[in-house]
Amino acid sequence: MAHHTTIVFSAAAALLLLLLPPCAGAAAAPVPVIGMPGCETRCGDMVVPYPFGMGPSYCYLPGFNLTCDWLSDPPRLLLGDGTLQVAEDIGYPSDATLAVVYAGNIPTDGNGQGRLGGGLGDGGPYALPPAGNQLVLVGCNVRATLRSGNLTMSSCSSFCHDGRTSYMKSGKSSMLCSGMGCCQAPIVVNREVAAGGKLVPITSYDVEIECFGRNRSDGQRWPARVFVAKKGWITTWSASKQLSSDPQAAADMEVPLWLNWEVIDGDADDTGQLQRSKECPKDAARRICKSNHTRCTRGDRGGYLCSCKQGYQGNAYITNGCQG
Repeated sequence: MAHHTTIVFSAAAALLLLLLPPCAGAAAAPVPVIGMPGCETRCGDMVVPYPFGMGPSYCYLPGFNLTCDWLSDPPRLLLGDGTLQVAEDIGYPSDATLAVVYAGNIPTDGNGQGRLGGGLGDGGPYALPPAGNQLVLVGCNVRATLRSGNLTMSSCSSFCHDGRTSYMKSGKSSMLCSGMGCCQAPIVVNREVAAGGKLVPITSYDVEIECFGRNRSDGQRWPARVFVAKKGWITTWSASKQLSSDPQAAADMEVPLWLNWEVIDGDADDTGQLQRSKECPKDAARRICKSNHTRCTRGDRGGYLCSCKQGYQGNAYITNGCQG
């Protein structure tokens, strides 16, 4: 009789287990914390994690405000004044690199002066990274120079025999932009340091175009066009063919660009100071990296970057954002 009771009890226990919902009794997986409470964190299919944000000022840190253009199909996530568009998912902000695109060449005035736009103002969180971008110039007998404040970051010259850039499309891809009708040059990122080791807070970028010799681009059918673009962009067949065959194509071309970002803390005494250590002051680390289980490092411009420690994932800039 005891043996029969054991069998009945075991069968009942097995039936009960089958009727229980999956993972009953187990702790539910925590919902990832993306943005501040009550703030929109999506623009179409793109996620907008804090310190980036949209809408009211409490949804983002200073300088990280984005705008969602819901009238576009699909919606576009815009940076600053709207001339730069976020091109890839930001994801959780552990990688301080942002992929953006802008339309057309950098416009210049009658004196050949222009500025890379898009909200890259002085003292802001965004800057050109030390690698990954190039200065590109398309034109005839013309020189382009990229500057940040008093520092020259890049320059190249493009030459032509007949005042046209059409032969730029011939030859191997590595020779598509080698000085005849088109030139490209790496961008050297240095920081201007004032007295006392203080970094000059200039993160805006000016371009200058100078024409020389005969068959110049100025005022002709093939005007000079200058770009700051992701390395290798101009050597792609589609970009070089479009520019060399249609002089007006530059106005509508989508130009990819890399940006770096870091949190600039105006409350810190040494913000903008030339850093000899990547360690963050404890008070700044607590103020910027709100979650537990975080790591704080200094950026190239004296700002701050937060990430979750090994074994944790999520958003280090938000309370309880790093989850194990």
